[in-house]
Amino acid sequence: MSAFDELVRPSLARIGAPGDGYATDRDAYWGSGFFIAPGWLLTCAHVVGKGGAAVCRGESALRVTWEERTAAGDRRERTGTGTAVLLAPRPGPGEPPRDPWPFPDLALVRVAGADDVRCLWLSDREPAARAPVGLYGWSVQTGELGVRHGTGELNGSDARALLLGGSLPIGGLSGGPVLDLRYGAVVGVIKGRRREEGVAVPVTALHELPDPREGRAGTDVLREVLRAHDLHHVRLLDDPSPYAHWTALQAGLPALTPPATGIGAELRTRLYGHLAELPPPAGAGEVVHLVEEVKEQVRGERLRSLALRDVRTWREGAALLQGLRTLEPGGGGTLVDLDAVLLYAAKAVRRAVRDHPGHVDPARLSAFAHWLAGQADGHRHWAVGEAVRALLEGVDAPAGDGPRPAAAPAAAPQAAAPPGTRTDVLVKVGAPMYDGRYPWSVQLIYDGLDVTPVDADDRGVRAEGLAGALRAPLARALGQGDHDEHLAAIEVFLPRALFDLPVDEWQLLPDAPAPPDPAYGSGEWTTADGGGDAGFGGDGPGIGIGVDDDDFVDERSMPLGMRRSVVIRDVRRNARPPAPEWRKRWRGAVRGPLAHEPLHGRSPADGHPATGRPAGRYPYYGALSAMDDTCVPVYCGPVGSGEGQAAMKDALMAGHSVVLWRRDRHDHGECRDFHRQVAHVLGMARKADGLPEQVRDLRISLYDPDTARDRGLRGKLAVLVDPPDRPPYAAETMRPPPLAAPGG
Repeated sequence: MSAFDELVRPSLARIGAPGDGYATDRDAYWGSGFFIAPGWLLTCAHVVGKGGAAVCRGESALRVTWEERTAAGDRRERTGTGTAVLLAPRPGPGEPPRDPWPFPDLALVRVAGADDVRCLWLSDREPAARAPVGLYGWSVQTGELGVRHGTGELNGSDARALLLGGSLPIGGLSGGPVLDLRYGAVVGVIKGRRREEGVAVPVTALHELPDPREGRAGTDVLREVLRAHDLHHVRLLDDPSPYAHWTALQAGLPALTPPATGIGAELRTRLYGHLAELPPPAGAGEVVHLVEEVKEQVRGERLRSLALRDVRTWREGAALLQGLRTLEPGGGGTLVDLDAVLLYAAKAVRRAVRDHPGHVDPARLSAFAHWLAGQADGHRHWAVGEAVRALLEGVDAPAGDGPRPAAAPAAAPQAAAPPGTRTDVLVKVGAPMYDGRYPWSVQLIYDGLDVTPVDADDRGVRAEGLAGALRAPLARALGQGDHDEHLAAIEVFLPRALFDLPVDEWQLLPDAPAPPDPAYGSGEWTTADGGGDAGFGGDGPGIGIGVDDDDFVDERSMPLGMRRSVVIRDVRRNARPPAPEWRKRWRGAVRGPLAHEPLHGRSPADGHPATGRPAGRYPYYGALSAMDDTCVPVYCGPVGSGEGQAAMKDALMAGHSVVLWRRDRHDHGECRDFHRQVAHVLGMARKADGLPEQVRDLRISLYDPDTARDRGLRGKLAVLVDPPDRPPYAAETMRPPPLAAPGG
């Protein structure tokens, strides 16, 4: 056997129904799997699904059989009982087995009695096209159960799949590993074949295993498995066993030799082992923004867009920094992988000290700091070594373990992102198409300038389907945007007919119960064509704001506007270069102090008429143009149709960039109270940048009927905060940024 075959075989397992473990036909044998951490097996969901719904739910066991090597060098079989812990997608109650099983089609199985098994090395990056690959698994295709393997190449990717050429998967290999032969790393899980190509699931799809409906439990399991994976491989470095391990094999592969990048197989394995000992990142945004911070520091220039990855661990951030080059005139550049990775790791250590005081093992933290300082001391770039030592200042080395990391008093540690660096979320809903569907997109805006696409649907959905369609993309984008102490704000670009869309009441947790109807307003609204809310207004069925009788245990069950800044922006105005009036009024709103006037020009006590749209093409434009630049128009009623829509159109034509209104139906007698509370909000905010937080505070009070009643608060508040040049006109990134160069 080749060196790869010798290392893969002890980690390869076959899966079947509980029994004697010696399947002789396809019915008793379900498929293949492979160990990625002691006691943890990765396979396909459709393999586990052959056991039925109870096995998929983890209520019934499955049987796992693998080989081990004895002290004499012989092989013998072992069996263990497996339980499916994570499975994606997991069938719902009463759902039949799926055929074909949808992507990601992965399952993570806990295997009792397999804590001493050897495990494969997982790639943490996307493979490159035409990469040579090896396919492994068990099969009964020839009539005899046995291990099968073949070689091929990666033909490319199709949507969420890796497409394989050469040796095609045969029956029974589903759930087995796809090995990149250049780097000695698992890049995929065999799913099956389609026509003349093999199909595999990229191993980076592991991040899709946690079910968002189960809160953080699934994420915690996945993080613990990846932690155990890295600690397993770093322990093997010091294992006196005569048998080879993955790091030793990788060290001899040309693609992983140190001269080009400075990062050899052993350095990477020890780095990932140290990172595994740190408390996990709070979310994807913490890792992504730390990566961007390091890129900027090492390259000396801000990149145009974020590296969009749903990362769960520190190791994935280190992988995103490999293949990084310095910028040089005329293109090209020098690889600076080691610079970036060492700096990234030192910043991760500093964050552990800052964010988890008293909850980090001092000896392990000090050992990591000592190891990092040693790597920096021997590094070719003096400035990088100084920066690393500065970040490690105050983290002592263990007694008797060599010199302490040298301090650099002149350099201050960077504990957080530079001032002004923040990421928010842009949701864009376009004008309706001929069939009444609204196209949408979700993007990240970095530091107010650069845009990274997250997801989009040009075919669109009807108005009542927007909340459901946007839930998952919004959750993903917010997870990328939240970092350090910054919660990503949500800016929603809408056609004027949808300005009363209750985005602030949406929640990210699927199937959360809706609250009882509040005492203030029905939440119904009408579109420009006269349609009703269709179960989609503020209190419509199926959306809800995720409130139940217990205290919140998952912030995703909270209304978006209760936790974050949620503002409306005009999609049509932002599709053109900013007009002078718009720029002028925005400067006034930024300067402050903010004042207010009724949007329709009448006394607040008059409310708004019950009749429809007023006569004239621009009935309110004159009064709105005459307002001071610091004045905010306020309207006590919805603006999606009738007088409200006409007045809002004139306000936008007059250049107003800040407008407040009440988006729910109500009695006219409540308008005086509404204007009073809005005046208080504007007075507390003083300037445009203070307004979203004041609106959020008011929404928190309005969401609680008792508090609203005691304070005399009324209505469902909506706010337009629409600055010009955010992002700069015609400067958007049109597609996701490319991933870093592939590797192990």
